[in-house]
Amino acid sequence: MFVEFMFDKETLKKFSTHTVIAGVLMLAVGGIGIFVPSLMSLVVVAFLGWLFLVSAAVQGYITYKTYSGSFSAWLKPILSLIVGILFFVYPMGGVAVVGLLLATYLLIDAFSSFGFAMDYKPHKGWWILIVNAILSIILAALILIGWPVTSLFWVGLYAAISLFFDGVALVTLGMSAKKLVEKE
Repeated sequence: MFVEFMFDKETLKKFSTHTVIAGVLMLAVGGIGIFVPSLMSLVVVAFLGWLFLVSAAVQGYITYKTYSGSFSAWLKPILSLIVGILFFVYPMGGVAVVGLLLATYLLIDAFSSFGFAMDYKPHKGWWILIVNAILSIILAALILIGWPVTSLFWVGLYAAISLFFDGVALVTLGMSAKKLVEKE
C-alpha cells in the first residue's frame, strides 16, 4: 500500500491517533451543531469574524512595514478590520450574508454540475451529476425562500453536517492507519 511506504511505523501510529482525536472532536461539534443549528450559525460567523480580524492585523503589519505611504495598500487591511468588527457587532447580519453566499455557491455548483453532466452524458453515471445539481438548487431555494431569516437555520446546519461527515472521514482514516500499524 502507498501509505505503508510513505510513513514509518511510529509516524503512522501518531498520525492515526491524532486523526482519530481530531475526527471525534469534529463529530462532537458537528453533532451538537445539527441539533442546535442557530447556535452553530453564530459560531460560524464568530469564527469568520476572528479570521477577518487576524487577517486585518497581519495585512496591517505588512502594509505598515512595506507600503505605509500608499493609501491603496491600506484598503484591504481596513476592509478586513471593518468586516470582522461588523460580524461581531451584527452577528445576525453576518449570518444573513453567509447564507446568501452559501446559496450563491449552491447555485453555481448546480450550474457546473448540469454542464458537466451534459458533457459527460453518454457515459455511465452521468445522471448522478444531474441529481447533485437538483439537490444544490433545492438547498439554495430553501435558503433563499426565507432569506435572511432561514439563514440562521441553514448556515449552521450546513456547517454542522459538513463537520460531522469530515469527522466520520477522519475517524475512518485514523482507524485504517491504526490497523496498518497493528498489521506490521
